Amino acid sequence: MNESIVFSSENSLVQQCYEQLEREIIKGLLKPGEKLKVERLKERFNVAQSPVREALSRLSAFGLVESKENKGFRVAKISEADIRDTYQMFTAIEIMALNLAILHGDDAWEAGIVSALHTLSLVECKDAPIHYATWAERNYNFHVSLISGCKSPILLALRRNLYLRFDRYCHMAYEIATENIFTTENLLANHEEHKKLSAAMLKRDISLASSLMTYHINANLEAIIKKLHSRNLI
Repeated sequence: MNESIVFSSENSLVQQCYEQLEREIIKGLLKPGEKLKVERLKERFNVAQSPVREALSRLSAFGLVESKENKGFRVAKISEADIRDTYQMFTAIEIMALNLAILHGDDAWEAGIVSALHTLSLVECKDAPIHYATWAERNYNFHVSLISGCKSPILLALRRNLYLRFDRYCHMAYEIATENIFTTENLLANHEEHKKLSAAMLKRDISLASSLMTYHINANLEAIIKKLHSRNLI
């Protein structure tokens, strides 16, 4: 990671440093355990030390960076136990948000689900492989649409913070497995699950929606752990 990045002064330098580092950690460009030297990042981002340190501190609060006194910052290491714990807690929070959305969601919430599913289907039903990033953005927006009716900003914020850890493991394993390309077979399988989830939510069937989401989140857990083990990342 030797390229120089110049941030504009229009937005918060801290936020821009944070977002850049967050992307690189989640995508696996910055490896687990890799030392994050403030001086080097300062030069690379063309900013003072303060924004870099603040960004690293925020990432530490979300579990993406480790900070030890007198030892600086490192990309958070990963372990099988942490992955399993992350999946379990993410599932619990997602189910809680789904249940509340079903109870409190209004007409606009229902319309948002239909719209997000349609936008995602334009990618998932395409007769050609696509880049992971293209699918991932629409997939994220679809899942947010399902829980947006929960009427709890605190729960949504907690969910987003845990999602960063969850997404890191998915992204690292996915890139290892498929070199950043999603096949039509993968896409169609996902689309069928997403259609079932949408139908259950719109029918306001808490039991079915919870069961489908639990499977949807955890179906690839063992494969992800196996792939990360194969690369000695855990």
